[in-house]
Amino acid sequence: MLRKEIKDDNELYLYFNDKLIYKRWLNQGYSKVFDKFAYSKHTFMSITEDGNGNIKRLRKIFINGEFCNSKLDFWNKYIADLEFSAKKDFGKNLDAFNDAITAKGPGFPGDCIIEITGSKKLEKIFGKEDFDFIIDTLRQAEFVDLIIEKDES
Repeated sequence: MLRKEIKDDNELYLYFNDKLIYKRWLNQGYSKVFDKFAYSKHTFMSITEDGNGNIKRLRKIFINGEFCNSKLDFWNKYIADLEFSAKKDFGKNLDAFNDAITAKGPGFPGDCIIEITGSKKLEKIFGKEDFDFIIDTLRQAEFVDLIIEKDES
């Protein structure tokens, strides 16, 4: 059973069998999916409107560092929801990532929202310098909206 609820005139909640699966902040245009399995890779998009009233469909890429035990785990999560043609030749390393983001090489995500959590663990896996490179590269990309958790420390 699907149920929709709007709270505080700003937050849309979507429940499936009384389990929260989706939340959208209406005045900010951001959303979060809590149960990815309720969606297919073709429906896992954020639909927003730009300042000119144009509809923009953004692929959402979630990377939870808490579930990564290696660099390969991170790269596999990065490409998991990309189209086959974008991920088939992706090298799963920093050079390949740089080429994907700066030169639209294999692994290019297109217009997207990338949300990264568990950044402390990812920093341990990559080292501070390499992880900062990943974050800085994503922040500079005009086609990426980056959401990264704030460290509590």
